[in-house]
Amino acid sequence: MPKLFHRMIQVCLVVMLVSALFSPAAVKAQTTGLKYTVLEGDTIDSIATAFHTTAYHIRRINYIPDLDYIYPGQSLLIPGFDDVEGEIVRVNQPFGKSLLAFLSSQHQPLSLLLRLNFVTNVDQTWAGAPLYIMYTGTPTVQEIPVTEGLTSLETAVKRGVSTWTLAEYNTLRGPWLMLPNTSLWMPDTSAVEGVQSGTTPEMTVSPFPLLQGKTTELITNTPPADATLSGSLRMSVNDSLGTDLYYKSVEFPMHFFPTDDGRMIALQGVHRFTKPGLAAMRITTSYPDGSTFSYQENLLVKTYDYGTGAPITVDVSYIDPTVTVPEWEMIKSLLNEAPTTKEWTFGLSDPSPSEGDWISRYGLLRSYNESEYIYFHSGVDFQGNNSTPIFAAAAGTVVLAQTLDVRGGATIISHGHGVYTGYWHQSQIDVKVGDHVDAGQTIGMVGGTGRVTGAHLHFEVIVGGVQVDPTEWLQGMY
Repeated sequence: MPKLFHRMIQVCLVVMLVSALFSPAAVKAQTTGLKYTVLEGDTIDSIATAFHTTAYHIRRINYIPDLDYIYPGQSLLIPGFDDVEGEIVRVNQPFGKSLLAFLSSQHQPLSLLLRLNFVTNVDQTWAGAPLYIMYTGTPTVQEIPVTEGLTSLETAVKRGVSTWTLAEYNTLRGPWLMLPNTSLWMPDTSAVEGVQSGTTPEMTVSPFPLLQGKTTELITNTPPADATLSGSLRMSVNDSLGTDLYYKSVEFPMHFFPTDDGRMIALQGVHRFTKPGLAAMRITTSYPDGSTFSYQENLLVKTYDYGTGAPITVDVSYIDPTVTVPEWEMIKSLLNEAPTTKEWTFGLSDPSPSEGDWISRYGLLRSYNESEYIYFHSGVDFQGNNSTPIFAAAAGTVVLAQTLDVRGGATIISHGHGVYTGYWHQSQIDVKVGDHVDAGQTIGMVGGTGRVTGAHLHFEVIVGGVQVDPTEWLQGMY
């Protein structure tokens, strides 16, 4: 009996030892590291994608049994950042400030911010994109632009600080690293705790992303007294009129004008055949002392589907590049000016008594004489005949009034700020170059001249040298 009892004790001890060896070890809860607060619309998959990890890893370190069990306000640990302590928040890269300038304004280690956002090439980022920054109690800062033409000492003196103070606050080894066209930062002593300063965004862009064939409106803050703003937008465009399939980098100058609410506005068309991707915007502030400050940031361009039109057959001379290209180049040469006087209010009025009765829309892909669909319709067509009058869509100055090979009887009117309207295929032209016309004034008659298959009015809106969708202009959006 004692032997049996001892044998049972030995068996129990062996079982307990084996169980201890092979039972899973308790996982210690991770309580420190990088944390992110879930926002409305977030999913585990979207969070995992943003931080280049997997949904499995997020669920595992946060003990989430159900894939869908997250909610706004929930704090999640982010894997892969065990050496980082703190909370991150999601913001959007602001318009009107380069990525490096914005990240520097956070007064956080630039290397960490680039790591949080997995940025390896700043030229591949764009305004409006989501960014992640550390949540801190850092005081509000004010921007100090280092202008071209002034030394670091002159820049510091203008701001009432020493060069070494500027360098130290911006973690520069010395004032010699204060390079032109970069931004430095200092605490904003005018900011009051609990009160948000600078509530007006530096720049707004609408629509965003930029859309093929649409008009882009950029509104920004007014520069300091006696300073001026200029800019450009560089896009990859195929403006070959069907002669090739290649995109070319084209720089469009942007002209800024004051608005009624004390800001500045520029309008720029996006070509129907703009390559989707990134467009480089450059803004320059020129100061009375001759110094300048420039920055560049990317804007995202997306495709817009306007549909496909029916194939069209025309005389071969109307699609001959030796005819079409010189005519378009001549027209473009008339569109470079951007007069300061704005001569329209709340968009444009219908140029035809057949209001809204369009027989063809803007942007339709077109095929001529069984070609590929390498052309597009650059305006809207109103029905009519030789007795149908054509009205000026807004007040302005006539810059072209003549008969052309492709466009037939043609009139172009400048309405200021780089906005023009074109009226093609007229049977009669009742104005001449230099005339000032009023909105609704009769400028000619509908016809069937030029490249047409029947009488109609082809109406175009040209903004910043680019033919854009007239629809929104006729609806009073600008």
